[in-house]
Amino acid sequence: MTKDSIHWFAIKTRNDFRAETILATHCQEVFLPKEKVKTKDRKTRVRAVIPRVLFIRTTQENALLLEEAGREHPEQYPSFWIYRYPHDRTIRIIPRESIDLLRLLTSGDTTRCQIFTKTDYKEGQRVRITGGPFQGYEGNITRVRKNRHVIVRIEGICMVMLPYIHPDLLEAIE
Repeated sequence: MTKDSIHWFAIKTRNDFRAETILATHCQEVFLPKEKVKTKDRKTRVRAVIPRVLFIRTTQENALLLEEAGREHPEQYPSFWIYRYPHDRTIRIIPRESIDLLRLLTSGDTTRCQIFTKTDYKEGQRVRITGGPFQGYEGNITRVRKNRHVIVRIEGICMVMLPYIHPDLLEAIE
């Protein structure tokens, strides 16, 4: 990887909405997955899907400079930490495919999160999605509230439960 290559990085911050606003002027792109929720008093508000985590698209050098600026000038820049590999502390690059998946999942209605019960898929089995908007993604079958879901991992950041995937669009991976 060259220093001036543009990549996606995951960051952790205490104030994700402030970070989104400020970093938008310093990065190629900023992505904060959001969802609308109803409060107890029936008002609608926007909240982060993954609290305190957002994604920035920039060069490695710029990401490190912004991280340092947040420590040195917290009144001007958001304070954040870039996710790093635990074994050598280098910053993690998030694959574009993972960002595309998060965008797809947070762009519309995700209330239909279930898979038809099909007995030939077992919990923990690795599968690939062969059609539809999630085509090409791989994950594991997991039971959540008696229904089966495909769970996709964004390594070291989060796990994402995919919305309704018909079993005819799944193939087992050996």
